[in-house]
Amino acid sequence: MKTQKQKESWLKFSTKVVFMFGIMTLVVVAFFSRFTFAADPQSVRCIPDYSFYLIDKKDKELDRDALFAFRSKDLSPIYEDGTKMIKFLRAMPGDTVEINNNNQIVINNKIQTTGLMWAQEKLGQPDSYFHGRQVLTENQYWVLGTSEKSFDSRYWGAISREDIIGRVYPIF
Repeated sequence: MKTQKQKESWLKFSTKVVFMFGIMTLVVVAFFSRFTFAADPQSVRCIPDYSFYLIDKKDKELDRDALFAFRSKDLSPIYEDGTKMIKFLRAMPGDTVEINNNNQIVINNKIQTTGLMWAQEKLGQPDSYFHGRQVLTENQYWVLGTSEKSFDSRYWGAISREDIIGRVYPIF
């Protein structure tokens, strides 16, 4: 003889659903309190092979050559203030940064990249305007993309720690 399974009451079922929804909501809130996503909509990317990133807002331990997100300042007319940007942290306080006459970006006597593609086209300045050498002081960080078409510190200089949103992990 088969026994018939008794149906669960609506009250008990509803309580389980509310409980599970509450747990899922807490997990989502906890995730987004620490992480956010970013997408690069540009057709020519300064970090090739990736267009979607995970940003860890709680991880602000600055490591050379790691990817970081930061908010832009004073980059008009190219970008509005507060635009979220992602670049590699290439130089830190105490490092020597130079843009030489060959348009090479040199950090601590090591060539990082070459090119000043935006100088004439977007900024209306000769390449020589950006040439120079400096030692980064406390709270100065130099960020670069991997493409010579990247709009980065070679044009606008160092960023400060306060501008950094968090460490970035490329997804795809």
